[in-house]
Amino acid sequence: MTALLDRKSMMRWMTHVNRLDAWLGAMLLSPQRAGAGVSVAIAIFYILGVVVLLLMKPAETLFMDSTEAYAWGMQFLGGYGRHPPLTGWIARVWYSVFPATHWSSYALSGVMIGISIGSIYLIGLRVLGRRRATLIVFAMMFYPLFIGAKADRFNNYQVLLAVLPLTIWVFLRAYDKPKVRSGIALGLSAAAATLTIYSAAFGLIGIALAALIHPDRRKFFTHPAPYVAAITYLLALSPHLVWLVHNDFSSLRWAESFVDRVPHRAHVLTYLGQHFGLVGFCLVGAVISLIPWRLRAGPIDAPPPADRLHILIITAVLIGGPALMGLAFNVFLKPDWGNPFFFLVPIAVLSLVPGVLVTRRAVARSVVVAAVFVFALLLGSPPYSWVRYQKELDDGLYRPFPEAALEITRLWHERYHSRLPIVASGFEIAAPIVFYSPDHPKMFSDFDPAYAPWIDYPGELKQKGFVGVCFADDAGCRENLKALNPNAGPLELTVHRRMYGVMTPPIKLYLEFTAPSP
Repeated sequence: MTALLDRKSMMRWMTHVNRLDAWLGAMLLSPQRAGAGVSVAIAIFYILGVVVLLLMKPAETLFMDSTEAYAWGMQFLGGYGRHPPLTGWIARVWYSVFPATHWSSYALSGVMIGISIGSIYLIGLRVLGRRRATLIVFAMMFYPLFIGAKADRFNNYQVLLAVLPLTIWVFLRAYDKPKVRSGIALGLSAAAATLTIYSAAFGLIGIALAALIHPDRRKFFTHPAPYVAAITYLLALSPHLVWLVHNDFSSLRWAESFVDRVPHRAHVLTYLGQHFGLVGFCLVGAVISLIPWRLRAGPIDAPPPADRLHILIITAVLIGGPALMGLAFNVFLKPDWGNPFFFLVPIAVLSLVPGVLVTRRAVARSVVVAAVFVFALLLGSPPYSWVRYQKELDDGLYRPFPEAALEITRLWHERYHSRLPIVASGFEIAAPIVFYSPDHPKMFSDFDPAYAPWIDYPGELKQKGFVGVCFADDAGCRENLKALNPNAGPLELTVHRRMYGVMTPPIKLYLEFTAPSP
């Protein structure tokens, strides 16, 4: 009797599983509904990702690059000192609609992540077929750059992680149908990538090599698309090139500062190890979804392998190019630089094993596995936040810059009865003050006019006045403030943050106030 009941329970369970498989298959794999179904899945992932960040980071100050992007976006310019302009332009548009708050910054990061996953899906459709492309979408939901602690960083690298996959997909389409319209789209997307950060050059080099090496190159280069793309690219880039000339190539000089005479082989290995470790989460998610692993006996259900060679070449350049540059030119590779360069690895790996059977049930399982992972993050985020705050109070993420920005703004209002116009400091202090101050002043960053092209130096500083801010023990910063105004009124400020009933260590700031001209 017990065995009969167990058998009936198992049959009912299998019936529910089969219904779920059928429903997910209809939503995600049928030609009529697949696009909408995947879009809805990405939108749900977007919402849950923002909630995870809000639960995981209530005690943290916003990542510095995100506050710096906000400071750039206070005006439209052809460049922003250290970097090209696209990230600042996006911030300008976004924050003209939404307030400068943590949730809106997280939401903006989520938009970039959604564009990235959507573009990866479109690439997968061309290279892998619908089932494998859908599997990749849910495998990418394990990527730490797309969910959790590293997903909040709206900066050039996150924007490039959105733009570069889109550019590669546009290239695949242009190679297949090399018409004038395709060339224009390719040129504009390539220009957008370049206007994000110059390391996009690795992606563009990979695309160029893929176009030249592919056996069908004659078909592509006898049509107008590549030439229209090149012309469109140069035209779209020309305003920034003019800006570079007028601003003494400030962003190129900043990039040059990372070239060193000291070899950085260990850092190259660390760079590669970290990013293969991050993308390994996606591969593990895909492997779990494919259990039990089987080989397909019949014809492979995937597109012809024409685009596979393109993807393998571009993947090799994106991964190997920065590493070779780091070794050959002694470039210090910051780990974040690789964030936009490893997203093709899951597609490349799956394209190399076309005989692996990807069933409808495997796709359904990938949805369930991704959902379990995301909901585990949701449940684990509040205790993670509490434990980390208790154990790592000295971490820079908990520096009380919001409290400092409010107090500095209040002190300015008391003295001059006007809005705080400018804050002069290094990037790590100036950018958070710009973001968190209710007056949202401009920043005179790193005391270098080349890195603050939005300020008419020195006239605007003298006319509007400014507050200079340094860490109290930063002698070099204080020297820079004295050079700006030897007669400024000094003040020391100590601020804390209280969260979960615990006070952070104080940060001691040295302030100098320069009054506006009468």
